[in-house]
Amino acid sequence: MFTMLSVYYAMRPARRWVVLLGASGAFFIIGCGWRLFAMFALQVLLAWGAALLIDRFEKRKHIELPMGAKRPDYDKLKRRVVTAALTAELAALILFKESSFFVINLNILNWFLHFSDSVIGFLDWLAPLGMSYYTLMLVSYILDVHWGKTEPQKNPFKLILYAGFFPQMISGPFTRYGEIKDELYGEHRFDLEQVQFGLQRFVWGLFKKLVLAERFSIITACIYDGGLEGTWTPTGAYVWIGFFAYMMQVYTDFSGCMDIVLGAAQMFGIKLPENFRQPFYSTSLAEFWRRWHITLGLWARDYIMYPFLKSDAAARFRGLCKTKWGKNAAKTIPPYLGTLLVWLFIGLWHNGSYKFFFFGVFSFVVIVGGQALEGPLNKLTALLRINTEVWSWQLWGRLRTGFLFMMSISVQRALSLPDGLAMWKNALDYNPWVFVDGSLYKLGLDRLDFWVLVFGMCVLMIVSQTQQRGSVRAIIAKQNLVFRWILYLALFAAVLLFGMYGEGYNPADFIYGGF
Repeated sequence: MFTMLSVYYAMRPARRWVVLLGASGAFFIIGCGWRLFAMFALQVLLAWGAALLIDRFEKRKHIELPMGAKRPDYDKLKRRVVTAALTAELAALILFKESSFFVINLNILNWFLHFSDSVIGFLDWLAPLGMSYYTLMLVSYILDVHWGKTEPQKNPFKLILYAGFFPQMISGPFTRYGEIKDELYGEHRFDLEQVQFGLQRFVWGLFKKLVLAERFSIITACIYDGGLEGTWTPTGAYVWIGFFAYMMQVYTDFSGCMDIVLGAAQMFGIKLPENFRQPFYSTSLAEFWRRWHITLGLWARDYIMYPFLKSDAAARFRGLCKTKWGKNAAKTIPPYLGTLLVWLFIGLWHNGSYKFFFFGVFSFVVIVGGQALEGPLNKLTALLRINTEVWSWQLWGRLRTGFLFMMSISVQRALSLPDGLAMWKNALDYNPWVFVDGSLYKLGLDRLDFWVLVFGMCVLMIVSQTQQRGSVRAIIAKQNLVFRWILYLALFAAVLLFGMYGEGYNPADFIYGGF
């Protein structure tokens, strides 16, 4: 990293994007080889060519023709190019990443309807690095050019950098070309403060990943995988501990990854969009998802929900709702249907399996149910004279939201959806004594590791609370030199001494990298 930074800032500012391009290409090739890099480059070149063709057709619409000459239907040609490009991009994603889900369902359908005695085999294909991320970024690029939101990039190598910028390649965040192009290709001057802030965030991300997430993963594996020998069936409090540990593993792993990504980019003078904003301070699941994986939610809103609501099909459906059930239904049911499409997409994007499909449907039901019941619940709180402005009411909302989110993702770690739902049933058993009889030390962590985890969570809570008031790094930067360096060295020492790594460990194995 430091060698790369030296080369980057030694290069002429106008050519620094070339260093990023070279680093990104090397990162990709080392990670998955030349063949999959060629697949990635092919997808980028497809989007590049499609965008240029769309732009050409748009410009030709405004060229004056000789008297009597017939103008081609350029809007129709644009739509054909967009449809072909999006179909090719998404087909590649489904073929490489989600085909197993469709193969399983086709085999079930074949068995049920007795079409044939043969069974469709799975495609044993490796997907390019970060395919779930860069494909959606290319889709947004094509659509933004089509909608006139951004100009097409004429240099294909710059578009390759946009889709494959190495810090964000594995786990995002999703970026829009129009918003990030100046950051990637701009002439960034060396700024010592930005490098320091980026390095601090990078190390903080390592703390969350190596000190917290890796310890939570041990507890999660012990409970979800049936103990150290794989023969134990957890019940009662053990299941709740497993649910909580998995939720915190996902949070510390994914948000830690984002801190590493955004910190690395900041050291190069590049500002990427935030993907987390203290989600556990949310008082509803809808608000939670506006704070968690922010860029995925915004992508789904802008490229799935809004286009659906503006479509002719939605207009006809709105008219049908108005005729059948009245104006209020016409205003509420189509947005609910759009929300359902968003959550089905989010579930499928995470993984093509029924447990992630359940996660999407569960989240949709809770969010839409909360919106539908908001009016009656507000009337009930007013009738009972409940003060909703006090801290205790906010705490109740946060605990309730955290619980609902925990339940929504609890099935993801299970082997299958039935196994996940069986854990829900087993959670109803009563055994609270496990919290006081030493059983907590039998879940894969010894006493030292357990209390390192507890202390680390306290540090995380303090930092999260401080972030509610502003940037923690900016607050620390205002302190005296000695105090600042005590904090910096303590954080570095914590990662070095208490980070869980060793032979066989791959720090790049982030949970969302698998999605």
